[in-house]
Amino acid sequence: MARTTGPILAAGGISAFVAVVVQERPVLDSAKIAVGTGIAAGGLFLLEKAWPDMAVALAWMALLTILLVRVDPNVQAPAEAVSAWLSKAGLVVQGK
Repeated sequence: MARTTGPILAAGGISAFVAVVVQERPVLDSAKIAVGTGIAAGGLFLLEKAWPDMAVALAWMALLTILLVRVDPNVQAPAEAVSAWLSKAGLVVQGK
């Protein structure tokens, strides 16, 4: 298995989980995420054959970006969404 596969699949899985479970969006959004993740994993696999270190760095940067940055300004980043979801459930107290 390529070294880029783990981080990119983690990014897709986290995105799908947050979209469907936390943000309660339709499952069709998760299917779009799965297709995009598959295409990204394939592209990074091919890039890893030509330029291994760059491909691995790009995969890890993609994972961090997915976790921390809002891709769509109207949709929370996964870190924000999970924090809000846990505070709504009473498991985490947010600061004032």
